[in-house]
Amino acid sequence: MKKTTIGIAVILGIILMLYGGLHLFGRMIYNTQSCELYNIDNIELRTGVNIPKVTATECECKNNKKVSKFSIDMDTIDLDDYVISNELTLVDGLYIKENDNENSTYRVVFDKITGELTIDLTYKDN
Repeated sequence: MKKTTIGIAVILGIILMLYGGLHLFGRMIYNTQSCELYNIDNIELRTGVNIPKVTATECECKNNKKVSKFSIDMDTIDLDDYVISNELTLVDGLYIKENDNENSTYRVVFDKITGELTIDLTYKDN
């Protein structure tokens, strides 16, 4: 009985440590304000927009503001499905998603003809 209790406690401890580690790693990615480290992951977490395979990337980050431009590999995705699944809205020929929440403000612009995806992300000080 004592061995079973210790075994269960060890297994639960390992599970809690793994969960805690993954949670901290996710928070680190979410809080990263860099173009180099976890740029795509940070944008995906903050905007909820999936960034598929890209062929080119440009990024500028300064003063709590990041502008990232991606050239989407249009041969690997269904563009109509991409627009729908990322909840992009057609405005003047471009597909847009924008939001302002307590942590950041963002504007995602996707040009379905050229495959250019531009994300303008402003981090708020909390």
